[in-house]
Amino acid sequence: MTSIEPATGVSPAARAARAAGCAFVSLAVWMGLAYAVIQLRGCVGGMECLGDAIGIIFGCLLGAALSMWGLLRLARVRPAWQVALAGPGVFLLLVFGLVGRFFLGVPQLWVIAIMAAYALAAVLVDPRVSARVRWITLGVLVALLVAGLARF
Repeated sequence: MTSIEPATGVSPAARAARAAGCAFVSLAVWMGLAYAVIQLRGCVGGMECLGDAIGIIFGCLLGAALSMWGLLRLARVRPAWQVALAGPGVFLLLVFGLVGRFFLGVPQLWVIAIMAAYALAAVLVDPRVSARVRWITLGVLVALLVAGLARF
């Protein structure tokens, strides 16, 4: 390949979009499963179902995170294992940085944060992205975390 020929690989933006889509699909499937299991247990609301609901939701979120590797491989986001491992870490940085301001009481923002975290993870592990962009992005995420923790 000469320097004038375009690269044949998928662009970092396309990888980020694919990773965000995979996060949305995984989260939708596993949260739908959690909702179904909670309903099958006969919970209609109230404090008596809280323990079961928290356990089921936590288990399904863990299942969603673990199934991301397979979804990312199917979507041809390479290296899928790095994105699957980095996604939850980026999500935690985002949430702890922004939880006090925007996230409480708005479940849609949690879904958007998970999608954004996997998109950022896909960009951060892409070898074509310059080291400078990676460090700036990580610096912004850490600054958000520090600002969020300073509020407590």
